[in-house]
Amino acid sequence: MSAGIETSIWLALKSRIDTLPLAYPRAWPGQTFQVPSSGGLPQPYLRVGRVSADPVRLFLGDGEPHRRTGSLMVTLVHPLGQAVAVYDQIAAGIAAHFVDGTEMAYGDLVITVRDYPHVQEGYEDTGYWSVPVRIPWRCYA
Repeated sequence: MSAGIETSIWLALKSRIDTLPLAYPRAWPGQTFQVPSSGGLPQPYLRVGRVSADPVRLFLGDGEPHRRTGSLMVTLVHPLGQAVAVYDQIAAGIAAHFVDGTEMAYGDLVITVRDYPHVQEGYEDTGYWSVPVRIPWRCYA
């Protein structure tokens, strides 16, 4: 049985996340996750999420490809104690890994990053500084 369109989209996105040059653990959607610590001190990690929009019909005929769009959300979650610029620089590295035009594939499906990713404003959350990076994507399937 071949993967459905939604599954193929996720696996293409995940394959690119897997190549991020950061050694931080990843909190994947739908999976349990133990927040990392070392010597009793919290450690940084990446929280991964996704948002998709309804498919848009492009052709009159049934069964034709649709334009599919969404955003991959990769959030840097880092213990407090550094200057905001440090967290923003790490998040900028995540954005640069998904520069506009980056293609990710799974099987015959190809996803393209349609705009440069957006490093959003960070915020404090229970002793961590979180910086979301929104990566907009599109494909035709």
